[in-house]
Amino acid sequence: MAFDEDMVARIRMGFLALEREWEERKMFGGLCFMVNGHMTVGISGEGQAKGGVGELMVRCGEVRAAAALDNPEARLCDFTGRIMKSILLVEPAGFETDDQLAHWLALALDFIDTEPPKKKKHAKKRRSAVIETK
Repeated sequence: MAFDEDMVARIRMGFLALEREWEERKMFGGLCFMVNGHMTVGISGEGQAKGGVGELMVRCGEVRAAAALDNPEARLCDFTGRIMKSILLVEPAGFETDDQLAHWLALALDFIDTEPPKKKKHAKKRRSAVIETK
């Protein structure tokens, strides 16, 4: 799975600057950053093959996403063939500066902070079938 490691480092630095904890998970052909168990932002691997950084995926809720569509580099997420009204895809020109990236991270975190934390799933315990012999 290819994605721009410099972009990943920038996102990590953004979370550190905001003093936020996160987890990383490979998803959607790229890398997603999870806060409180919720997908918050991600970087796609598609642009890497073309020598670019891919797009920034920003989960910000329907209201924030609709308002952010004024930005010409942002559009509603449609890579599954279905429009997702609460997730934006931002072209690289829309997050090339640290201030631009910080804007998108803040937008996503403002939304995620309204969601209750997800409970971690515990691994299912396997029951072994023990056959008693007499």
